[in-house]
Amino acid sequence: MSIELYLVFVLATALLIATPGPNVALIVGTSLTHGAPTGLIAMVGVNLGVMVQLVVVAAGLSWIVEVFAKNFDVIRFVGAAYLLFLGIQTLWKARKPSSPQPLSPERAFGRGLAVAFANPKTLIFQAAFLPQFLTNGEGRATQLWLLAATFWVITVAGDLIWVLCAARLKAAMSGRVQQIADRISGGILIAGAAVLLAASRR
Repeated sequence: MSIELYLVFVLATALLIATPGPNVALIVGTSLTHGAPTGLIAMVGVNLGVMVQLVVVAAGLSWIVEVFAKNFDVIRFVGAAYLLFLGIQTLWKARKPSSPQPLSPERAFGRGLAVAFANPKTLIFQAAFLPQFLTNGEGRATQLWLLAATFWVITVAGDLIWVLCAARLKAAMSGRVQQIADRISGGILIAGAAVLLAASRR
């Protein structure tokens, strides 16, 4: 793989990661409601899920990709329902100004991990996207692992930026800070559910 092709991959991946989706919705929503530390824990859960997906692709476990493809609608409907539940729950709590109930690290991590697997399109997309940047000849397996690792590092960096931006937004709000933050958070989570519902295999 030439350095030019690798840089094209880095740029393409960065542009993809910059586009908000269900994972970002959860990370931002959690950061707004519960603060940056809890948002970071949710981010760890999300990115552990992304890592597992990338390992599946790099290891050539195509049968797992096929399972996700065959159950595409079931998985995304369950994921959308989960995000919708979290969004409505957050909006319900925002009816009256109050301090949010603390979200334990275990629950924040679990939410992140669950949402990472809630969108079957992510795994299917990775299985189709990464091989496009491989060059013929020896070392294709090594190239695939390099691309997978690069994709994951860029994903982590992008999600970290989202957490920091959400934290800055929460800090910039005045007055009924938590109520406003919860309303924004709930809206973002519901938007993430809408993205999943609108997703297709293509």
